[in-house]
Amino acid sequence: MRVVFLGTSSGTPTLARYLSSVAVVREGEIFLFDCGEGTQIRFRRARLRFSRLERIFISHLHGDHVTGLMGLLMSLQMAERVQPLYLHGPPGLQEYVLTCKRLLHTQFAYQLIVEEAGKAGVLCDTPEYYVECAPLEHRLFTLGFALQEKPRPGVFNVAVAQALGIPEGPLYGRLQRGETIVLEDGRTVRPEQVLGPPRPGKRIAYCPDTRPCENALALARNADLLIHEGTFGAELHAEAVRKTHATVVEAAEIAKTAGAKRLVLTHFSPRYRDLEPLRQQAAAIFPHVTVAEDLMEIEV
Repeated sequence: MRVVFLGTSSGTPTLARYLSSVAVVREGEIFLFDCGEGTQIRFRRARLRFSRLERIFISHLHGDHVTGLMGLLMSLQMAERVQPLYLHGPPGLQEYVLTCKRLLHTQFAYQLIVEEAGKAGVLCDTPEYYVECAPLEHRLFTLGFALQEKPRPGVFNVAVAQALGIPEGPLYGRLQRGETIVLEDGRTVRPEQVLGPPRPGKRIAYCPDTRPCENALALARNADLLIHEGTFGAELHAEAVRKTHATVVEAAEIAKTAGAKRLVLTHFSPRYRDLEPLRQQAAAIFPHVTVAEDLMEIEV
């Protein structure tokens, strides 16, 4: 999977940072987490394809996480999108979209499927992955998300396959997909004879605006990548509490306690231009930390 940070500022955009939005590219599909102002511009600049966008996940209805949504949806209409688009988010999201459509006098030729979640649960479940959500601790109802791949087949052992007399070609693919095959001589070969042990799927957790809480820990548990807000440095802890945000130190503590493999901080207050001091604060707690920059990409 590839993660592209489209916007990393909180509250208001800056000359260097757009508002909150993260794209995850998996097997050609694109998932968008939050859609702050200007997201579609960053989307294009990152050379992502609108046609590959499958699902949008909105954490909450504060403007810096949702004001780019209608512009993006209308651009998809202008691009003559025909395939359905799933939009997941908190209660009120459908009303927001319908109200904007009415006031902007716009319609979509493609099917927009809005699914609201008012509690923890699984938002979508496919044979290869699922996305779960859980409420976080913020000034209004806010969801965090985790994209979890399901276990993948083990590594195909070509040497063993050759020793068993399996001809190269379609039979290899069938075994890799978990199918049992029958050879021309009548012998049966099961997938476990040529595949190594199943490989665990990757997990990406996204915890936007939130105070440290149990649900953030649960979403981040054993994540290969935790994307967590770091609006303030430790010196502004009182302001973080008052505004129900997290400091970079608190985000690092979540990553450490949850057993995450890597932490990327985002959603920085516009007051910060040099983010290295924030990274150092977090690294003192959790060394595998990076501060996000707009258009930064990470392989997971």
